[in-house]
Amino acid sequence: MLGAALFYKDIESFIQTTRQTMVYADSGLPPSLLDGTTATVDDEFVFTVPINTPGGDLEGVELNYTQPFTFLPGLWSNFGVQLNYTYVDSEIQYLLSNGTAAQKAPMVGQSQNSWNATVYYEGERFSGRISATNRNDYLIQVPGTEVGFDSAAGGYHGQSGTTILDASIRYKLSDNAELSLEAQNLTNEAQESWVANPTTTLPLEYSETGRNVLLGLRYKF
Repeated sequence: MLGAALFYKDIESFIQTTRQTMVYADSGLPPSLLDGTTATVDDEFVFTVPINTPGGDLEGVELNYTQPFTFLPGLWSNFGVQLNYTYVDSEIQYLLSNGTAAQKAPMVGQSQNSWNATVYYEGERFSGRISATNRNDYLIQVPGTEVGFDSAAGGYHGQSGTTILDASIRYKLSDNAELSLEAQNLTNEAQESWVANPTTTLPLEYSETGRNVLLGLRYKF
């Protein structure tokens, strides 16, 4: 199967999360929420507030290819591949916390390029697959909140792209029992985020979640 899909969306309003610093008494929240703390209603807090933006356009293309190798001889006929590639381009009008227009930028959480590839084997008793999932850099917050990075000039937070490698194997011990082994994030891919404006980029966070390996046994009565 070889498939292609073109798509276009006119986003009339995009819900953007902003951060606003204000005195608690001006927030409209009840003072009772501060009971048991050392804070008072005259203290400043940072509030996360959703606002509706004018939105923008989103367009792209998705390509898919699935091929079982049934034309090959012997055990090779049990192999196959699944491939996918997506390109997305968007431009959203973001707002400052006071509601005035900030910069236009791609939608948060959206990588412009992403792909995944899977090679699999499906036999009568044994099956297995290995998959790679890739996405390039994407934005996680627009505008940014740091001093010097939150103006209409173009401050934002971003996340570096990743390539995640997963694998799994399954073996039928009998008609009722199956043994499985699954491994996620085999290469221990790191997560990196940063804060930037048009002239400066600074690191924000670096984390490694490690590999996950799951061994399972399933029995059907």
